[in-house]
Amino acid sequence: MSEGLIIGYDLTRYYCRVSYFKEGEEEPVDVLFSDEKNPYLIQNSICRRKGTNEWLVGRSAYETALLGQGSIVDKLLLLVERKDYSTFDGELLSAGEIFRHFLEETLKRVYQETGEKGIRYIIFTVQELDAIVLDTIIEACKELGIERNAVRIISHTESFLFYALSRKQEFRNNLSVLFDFTGDGLNYYELEIVRGMQPNAAVARRKFLEEGFSVDIMNSPMGHRMADSILTSCTQRILDKKLVSICLLSGNGMDDCQTWGTNFLRTLCARRRVFFVENVFAKGAVYAAVDALRQESAYPFRILCEGRIRVDISTEIFTGLSQQTVFLARAGENWYDTKAEFDVIPDDMTKMLLKVKKLGDRTGVVAEVPLTDIMKGRANKTTRIGVQLRFTSENVFTVTLEDKGFGEFYPASGRKVYRTFPVE
Repeated sequence: MSEGLIIGYDLTRYYCRVSYFKEGEEEPVDVLFSDEKNPYLIQNSICRRKGTNEWLVGRSAYETALLGQGSIVDKLLLLVERKDYSTFDGELLSAGEIFRHFLEETLKRVYQETGEKGIRYIIFTVQELDAIVLDTIIEACKELGIERNAVRIISHTESFLFYALSRKQEFRNNLSVLFDFTGDGLNYYELEIVRGMQPNAAVARRKFLEEGFSVDIMNSPMGHRMADSILTSCTQRILDKKLVSICLLSGNGMDDCQTWGTNFLRTLCARRRVFFVENVFAKGAVYAAVDALRQESAYPFRILCEGRIRVDISTEIFTGLSQQTVFLARAGENWYDTKAEFDVIPDDMTKMLLKVKKLGDRTGVVAEVPLTDIMKGRANKTTRIGVQLRFTSENVFTVTLEDKGFGEFYPASGRKVYRTFPVE
């Protein structure tokens, strides 16, 4: 494995944060982007200076645009989600092209701070794993020369999970929870170790709280009082009768909460240990990247959370005279990277059967894909069918069957059958 930086990249609609890990260091280091109140945070804004190909990001982008010296795009991830375009100095660029420039400029800051340019592994973490955003990130990395096998994308929920698992054993005794308050709103996360399985499962969940409650209210004493009241109410409601060992606080909305959130903290600290973490998701992504590079995971758990699939999918095939179970997907795998491809030659079959079984279920359900259309006009055992299984989200998978022909006598017809199945 080549040397280089291990990077965690927290991307939200409003800003990004970056942490990195170098050989010989024990903890991830947060990248310093400015000398402002939140120095480890950079706004997702990008500007191109007029008449040049110079790109500026964050505060520099705003300052240049305010002077009328360039065009700016703010909240860049929203542009990516919409697959939109923007014009810079008369040139129309896609959201993907603009994001590539943003990634390139922010990575320059990482290289400047670390004195290194090589990337050994980079994990991006986002709140929701939108396929358009994921494809855009992967393509931008490719264009910047970062190899596909060195790039991964996970949810904030999974980043929290890896951050918590990387801590002391006490994080695994009871629930570990996180309240994250940012421009994206207030989100609650919890990690539970479910024992009695083989292997035991680390299960992380996220819940979005209080629609309309955002950091925008934190600019006045009245907003502070409202935030204290809302957070106190949420804490009482959510943590009632739950055994919580560790509670984490994160996000720029939690700044100075020891001053304005006295009731909230008093409620939260009752029989619990509470910590503020400056950059929990980027740090968690770094820990996930470090673990991905190990030959064997340091965490002996089946990982179940947002971004990971919740079912085993299998089918039965005959090889020679014996019947075998072939697994096409396993619970705990990342849906974006879960793929299965193989060829079969049906023998007196009218449909392909896939067993879909949730972790812990005894039986599961059967998904059926008909073969009659694709085998029309063929004698038995004279059709070779290519099977492809893909997930389009953690809750939906598709199966594609394609006639691949059978030697010279039965050329491929091009016929295909598609089926989409939700995971209940």
